[in-house]
Amino acid sequence: MNNNITLGVAGLALALGIYNTSQVSSLDTKIEEKVFITPAVSAPVVNNNGVTKANPIEVNNSPQSNTQAPKGPSTSIKFGKEVHDFGTLNVNTDNPYSFVFTNTGKEPLLITNARGSCGCTVPSWPKDPIMPGKTGKIDVVYRPSKGQAGKPQEKTVTITANTEPVNTIVRIKANINPIAK
Repeated sequence: MNNNITLGVAGLALALGIYNTSQVSSLDTKIEEKVFITPAVSAPVVNNNGVTKANPIEVNNSPQSNTQAPKGPSTSIKFGKEVHDFGTLNVNTDNPYSFVFTNTGKEPLLITNARGSCGCTVPSWPKDPIMPGKTGKIDVVYRPSKGQAGKPQEKTVTITANTEPVNTIVRIKANINPIAK
């Protein structure tokens, strides 16, 4: 089925909330778009001096980028331990730890994202719902870099789920051995 719609740039801009009505009168050029909006849309922006420039609008729909809680009823989550101290570690070593949690609510727990505070902290999480009373785990691998050597570190993992509040934070700590010169 080939459903195309013709949409003026002005209409698209207003629909996306990019322009106010006084800025769009000169931009009524027709474009064709499919019925669905693709993940990346680029629309021109007119600044205060009347200069038009590109304004990329990026929407990343990958599971790794989703930071919104799932729609539907809320539940609650309880971690057995919210802070893990690795003690003393060497740089460039993989250090895994699993944060175990329980769905303490009455609805299925849906985790939409787990995000480390830096690239050295990489979490993975269950993609399937965790039923009430059941447990799951957030696996974290911490790999300290040379820039962290000789300093105590504390990193966070933010878990986004259908909980109240939407984000829950767990922490890892470590002292990183200095690099021998």
